[in-house]
Amino acid sequence: MLVVVGDHPVTHVARAGRVTPSTLIVPRKADERRWGVEPQGEADVLFVHQSRLFRWPMRVEEVLPTSYYLVSLQDPRDGERREFVRATADLQVRLTPKSQPRGAFKVMSVELSASGMRVATDLVAAEGDLLEVTLRMDQHAEGRAATITALARVVRELLPESGRELALEFVELKSADEDRLLQMVFRLREAALFARLGRRPFA
Repeated sequence: MLVVVGDHPVTHVARAGRVTPSTLIVPRKADERRWGVEPQGEADVLFVHQSRLFRWPMRVEEVLPTSYYLVSLQDPRDGERREFVRATADLQVRLTPKSQPRGAFKVMSVELSASGMRVATDLVAAEGDLLEVTLRMDQHAEGRAATITALARVVRELLPESGRELALEFVELKSADEDRLLQMVFRLREAALFARLGRRPFA
């Protein structure tokens, strides 16, 4: 279970205590207490149930010495996961224009969600072009790489100061690959939290 406040992961726990059907007590570790989470702020609880990732919108009702007391704002819904769950990381990526030979994987900076991605690349592509996208990430805990393939449409080209980027929307993504993608995003958000804690991810 991952608790996110202000789009930043603030704690990761194996389980939380449910006081009522609409409230949670989430343990608060000592090295998280310097982050200044304030009462009445909104939080998102991300959790896996039956191999599917869910988001539960909640409010931080109280910040207790050793825990967060959270109150539900609405029921957790699997259907919202495509719109919400996202992460940024450097991943091995292969972008292949339709009807062209596949090239090699390259490490690229990616902002990733279940509905699409924003990727820093020198690939020349126009709005509306279709690309085969293949992503690879070391799963750490399982000791094997996760590989995901999707068909994506270029929705816009971006030219920030850091370089050229493409915004892509997934138009074909198998259900099993979508689940793997969401697990990948979940793990990236866990890794971001462990980095803030100064710990090794998935140890």
